[in-house]
Parts: sequence; C-alpha cells; structure tokens
Amino acid sequence: MNALDTSTISDYSDAALLADQLLRGVGTRLAHSARVAAQVERVRYLLDGEWRSVIVDAAWLHDIGYSPRVKRNGFHALDAALWLREGGWPMPICQLVAWHTESEVEGALRGLGDELVAAFERPPTLAATALTWADLTSSPSGEVCTADDRIAEILRRYPPDSIVHRAIADAAPKLRETVDEINSRLALKAEVR
Repeated sequence: MNALDTSTISDYSDAALLADQLLRGVGTRLAHSARVAAQVERVRYLLDGEWRSVIVDAAWLHDIGYSPRVKRNGFHALDAALWLREGGWPMPICQLVAWHTESEVEGALRGLGDELVAAFERPPTLAATALTWADLTSSPSGEVCTADDRIAEILRRYPPDSIVHRAIADAAPKLRETVDEINSRLALKAEVR
C-alpha cells in the first residue's frame, strides 16, 4: 500500500493537526503517524467505549516525543505523554501514548521505568495491543508493512549499542505476539463475512 498523502492534513482532527505542527520536518514521523492512524481505524471496533473513541488521536500523537518542542529526556513515549497531559489532553490518550509498543522495556533501559509507572496507569491490554499493532504495521514512510519488516528496519536504523535497538531486540518476541493477536482477530472477522 502506498504512503498516505499528508498534504490535506487540515481536514483531520485536532490530534492530526497537532501532529502536523510538531512532526512536519521531523524525518518521516508525520507520514508514519498518519499510517498508524489509518491502521488503527481498521481495528478500533475491537475496543470498548472511550478507548474506541481516543485511539485514533493516540495514533496521531504517539511519536510527538521526537519533536524538538516536546523532547525532554529522550524517551519519546514518556516525553510525549507528559507534554500532552500538561496540555490538557484526555488521560486515556496520554496513557496509550506513554505505553505504546512495549515502551516499558525502553523505559527500564533508560532508568525511567519507575517514572513511567508513576506517571501513567497502563491502558487496557487490548487498547495497547491495537496501537502497537498499528505502529508495527506502518513503515517510517507511511506504507503498510509487516511487523517483521518494521522490527528489522528499526534494528538496522539504530546501532546495536543504542537503547532503542536494545529495547526493540528485547521486546521483539512480545511485539510479534501482539501483532499476531490482532492479525488473528482480523482473520476471524474476515472469515465471518
């Protein structure tokens, strides 16, 4: 699938507009976030109540911690969630952003695991799983990809001694399990049709 066109982002939500303001010009983070939001649209029906209504905004905002305006300690998930909370964004969005894609592994490696746990309650497993699936099936350039390709791309992009490389390598089995769970749910839905 081709990358999403982000030139018409003004037609989107407040979260999309904020992502545009913070991520335009930060590599391909905006294109990636747009695809994550599109992927989440495919699976949000799995969620209940408020989680179904906030996950798309969380998808748009999950990587804003890479923005120089938001970055504090280099742990993008926590940086983004803290910034959003200070800006008055709903707590479920902050929780999803803080805990996306097994972020606790990176937090522990950075010595910020306790801060993550103290600052944000873990969101429901299925909501976190849906966002992780969307993140790992969205390439940096905004195309749909497999989780294996995405994990391999991250491991190539970051040197082996970097915290991000180590965190993704450590979390890879759980990340694959998470993606498989959502893929199984999507396959069941397709069988029902």
